[in-house]
Amino acid sequence: MLSFFKNNIFIVIGISLILIAFEILTSIENTAIIGLGILTIVGSAFVKNLSVKRTLLGLGFFLILLAVFLTRSIWMMVLAMVLLIFFYRTPEGNEFFFFGESMLHPFQMKEQYHGIQLVRPQSGQRSLLKSQSMFDSRDENKNIYEWDDINLVYFGGNSIIDLGNTILPSGENIVMIRKVFGRTRVIIPKDLGLRLNVSAISGQVVFESQQYPLRGDNFQWTSPGYSETDRKLKVLITLVTGDIEVILL
Repeated sequence: MLSFFKNNIFIVIGISLILIAFEILTSIENTAIIGLGILTIVGSAFVKNLSVKRTLLGLGFFLILLAVFLTRSIWMMVLAMVLLIFFYRTPEGNEFFFFGESMLHPFQMKEQYHGIQLVRPQSGQRSLLKSQSMFDSRDENKNIYEWDDINLVYFGGNSIIDLGNTILPSGENIVMIRKVFGRTRVIIPKDLGLRLNVSAISGQVVFESQQYPLRGDNFQWTSPGYSETDRKLKVLITLVTGDIEVILL
């Protein structure tokens, strides 16, 4: 029963969005509020004063949210989101909503390559060794990040996450990848204990020359002898739509 609800929760969310849009478009008051909000956000782009721009942006988003929360269908959406949090919770955090210590990569038209390096935690603590604003652009030649565990967030596009040059410390190391859309290739060394956990609303996993379609469900794979392996890598991938290819080298 739990698996049935988990696989169909996104249908409920989609229906909720359609009903919310229908209520807004069929209500003069809600249409006027959301239209005013959009005009306020667009108008803020022509304002040079930073404080005024932020005020207008805040007001615009507030008006849009107000129009949404004045609909009755929003409570169906709220219930669906609560169930989503419950269904996709894991010991590491929620698969869809946990963004602790994340590194955000905005959408880019060209393919993104990111080499990853893991380091041994000091005194058993997880600490960020390199920090950068989430919205700063990155030099493609300087994209090796040093983390105890890794949490990457992508809006979209084609991405390559290369773990091939990583020397993992002993114990279980975690890489979490969140993405809205696009193709993602993850390169992983063969000599590691590997545990894969991939969730998607619509997409597929390509692994070991096999394709596994995902429709609001979950793909899991654990290498033989994972528990006894000294160096372990746990890869958690969550995306809305797109293909995940896992390459063992």
